[in-house]
Amino acid sequence: MKGFSALTEKPWLAMPDGSIAYDASGGTPPAQIALRFLLMVISIAFVLIFVTFLTRSQYPDFQALAGEPWLPFNQSPRLWATTAVLVAASAAMHWAWHSVKSQKPDGVMLGISVGGFLALVFIMAQWTTWIYLANLGYGVSDNPANSYFYLFTGLHALHLFGGVLAVVRVFIRIGQGCSIDQVAVAVKACTTYWHYLLALWLVLFFLLTRTPEAYALLAAACGLG
Repeated sequence: MKGFSALTEKPWLAMPDGSIAYDASGGTPPAQIALRFLLMVISIAFVLIFVTFLTRSQYPDFQALAGEPWLPFNQSPRLWATTAVLVAASAAMHWAWHSVKSQKPDGVMLGISVGGFLALVFIMAQWTTWIYLANLGYGVSDNPANSYFYLFTGLHALHLFGGVLAVVRVFIRIGQGCSIDQVAVAVKACTTYWHYLLALWLVLFFLLTRTPEAYALLAAACGLG
């Protein structure tokens, strides 16, 4: 009943200029409910792909991208660098939300600007990693492990780009004169989304840089071996 009541809440207020601002005393804002649903859908989709990944990793033609010295992710400085960029992007978005609570417009603008920019840097870094792997001969269809790498990182980058579009919209609204209170829900949603994508990336990072022995252990633990 609590979940249903949250869906039927109308916690918004009409502003004098005709815009809509959320009244924090009214309950869970619709944008937060929509975000929770979106994150649940994304999580389920990735979990299902994780299961197929671990299952496929037990076939003889699956050649992991890490383990032996000659494999591209035996040492992964490129992935560590992109991870650092995404951590910084998440920290910037967190600063933006902190600035919202502190009623600091300049901090909000700076936080979402840096967070959005670093997200684009992360996506471009992923693009260079794809080119790097392709040049080494690790094409999309050359090995099931390659295919999953491109699938995982591509889907993650796509979701992150969607978040960048949301940040741009918030940036435009602030530029058009919206107050901090009017964009507070949007900034909080973007911050939550950035933290979620960082956590998801850390899971992907761990999974994609494991050895065949680690995959066998994970598959056995999940009953897939």
